[in-house]
Amino acid sequence: MRFTALVWSALALAGPVAHAGGTASDQCQGALRKAALAEAVALCSQAVDANPADARSLTHRGGAFLALEDFDRAYEDLARSAALDGGNPLTFYNLGVYYDKTKKPEKAVEAYSTTIRLSPGNPVAYFNRAKAYERLCKSAEALRDYQKIRDIAPGMARARTIPTSVEACSSE
Repeated sequence: MRFTALVWSALALAGPVAHAGGTASDQCQGALRKAALAEAVALCSQAVDANPADARSLTHRGGAFLALEDFDRAYEDLARSAALDGGNPLTFYNLGVYYDKTKKPEKAVEAYSTTIRLSPGNPVAYFNRAKAYERLCKSAEALRDYQKIRDIAPGMARARTIPTSVEACSSE
């Protein structure tokens, strides 16, 4: 699972981007969509400097830091954003990615579950949660999530690779 693909999928949760001359927050989101990570960090930092309670810019900067594998800074921004706005599915999706990348599957499941609660039609969050469940040797839960993907996104390009069974594993 490549992170770049995760960023693109997650940004679909963020909604449309305003025109290029929009706010620093809009420009930050646009730079992140173009994978201009250093530019995204700089623009998001401008937005956060202008408004320290700008949860949206914190989420986007956290996503850029994730892509740059600067996990400490990513977590700092994402945790702060979650505290400011507990209703943004992208924040919790990015937290799930953070926990996946830092090998904390229990926390990843929690974050992806929040994403799903906030955005129930998001097949990518179900997919990532299923993978986290697999790492936790929770096959039944993983299979339920894979089935949910088939139910809500039958045309999804990855549908052909969605497992129909999961090998049992040892949690030892």
